[in-house]
Amino acid sequence: MAYSLNVVYGRQVIGQLTQHKESGLLKLSYSQQWQETGFAISPALTFEKHDKTAAYNFLDNLLPEGEARKLLAQDIGVNEKQVFPQIRAIGNDLCGAFTFLAEQSSSSDKAIFRVIEEDELIHRLDHKEDIGLLHWDEKPRLSVAGVQDKLNVFVNEHGEIGLADGTLSSTFILKFERKNCANLVINEYFCMKLSQLVGLPTSDVTLKRFGKHPALLVKRFDRKHDVTSNRVLRKHVIDGCQALNLARDYKYERNLGDGRDVKHIRDGASLERLFSFCRQSSEPIANMQWLINWQLFNLLISNYDSHGKNVSFFYGANESIFTPAYDLVNVAMFDQFKHTLAMAMGDEFEPDTINTYQLADFADSCQLDRELVSRMLIKLVTKVLKELAANNIASKLEKEGSISQEEIQYLNQVSEHIKIRATHLLEQADEMTSIEL
Repeated sequence: MAYSLNVVYGRQVIGQLTQHKESGLLKLSYSQQWQETGFAISPALTFEKHDKTAAYNFLDNLLPEGEARKLLAQDIGVNEKQVFPQIRAIGNDLCGAFTFLAEQSSSSDKAIFRVIEEDELIHRLDHKEDIGLLHWDEKPRLSVAGVQDKLNVFVNEHGEIGLADGTLSSTFILKFERKNCANLVINEYFCMKLSQLVGLPTSDVTLKRFGKHPALLVKRFDRKHDVTSNRVLRKHVIDGCQALNLARDYKYERNLGDGRDVKHIRDGASLERLFSFCRQSSEPIANMQWLINWQLFNLLISNYDSHGKNVSFFYGANESIFTPAYDLVNVAMFDQFKHTLAMAMGDEFEPDTINTYQLADFADSCQLDRELVSRMLIKLVTKVLKELAANNIASKLEKEGSISQEEIQYLNQVSEHIKIRATHLLEQADEMTSIEL
């Protein structure tokens, strides 16, 4: 009465994912041995009987979004809401440590690596509308959540980029610019490097060029290539929506949108919910400090799209700690993006009206000490302004010859915008502790 996939951790089958043929409901069940020695994949997918939506929510968040999701569903001939067949198609290289394989399938014990020649990738990018980035060697490859054009790749010790199978899997993600969205890659590179420079745990990124196409090469924090065994080791992660047992459609706090008649509905991922999860995590103090810094830095760089899927946790037996930050972009530089906060500061979704009152409301609504938030904001702003004044990011790119004059001018604009924003927030920090709400 059900379709079935093996759930695999390393080389061990630890359970089964099934879809009931008539109802379409998904269920994940663990083997007895894994229940005795392992851990639950997510807080909602417990060893005990779990909510009927838990498996769908978890798997839905593993799949790509937007146009990539439509293309994947179209490629295998299903509706994009049908999670099971999409997981079946790309279940060997999903985010985290677990794979989902057909029962008759088995992972190869050989390390399989196929180099993507630069000319081949340039040709793909030149004709992206016709060829696309989804299909390689007669199989779908894209399996990273998000709406941006991405490709999972393995990078070997010689710096060659390619596709991996068998004992290997992707260790990096290549991100490309969206149509009619010039400078998105250089913008994200700048924001990610700034985050690193001020001391926030952040994914490693490298700026690449493939012909006329800029790309961001992002090192995966859930993968590590063991050269000795020529095997990629996987570390389990869950994103914020998976941690809160929410489907991907709930990644924004206003899950039904910003329309006048629905903007009061706030059932999606929120800062209050994430802080509540932190308090129950393995390292509550460290996690709450990370989340405060993350939210304040997003305010500083005007990353309005910091939603529930843009945070993740390393998750395992007695472990739930934040991963390095990723997807940091100054959204204010793009008119085509929404300029409202993905998750409210207190009750405020309009970024231009974040002042002392809203900062204090954020602290109170998330049950945080106002003085602590004020100190952390002042410290973070001071570091950001110092790094922007030094201009190390653009200068390094200019010395390497990997950036054009137009791009230098653009990064100067990004820098000036962040300086203005940081100075404004610094002026609000001192009165946070005394203002009455």
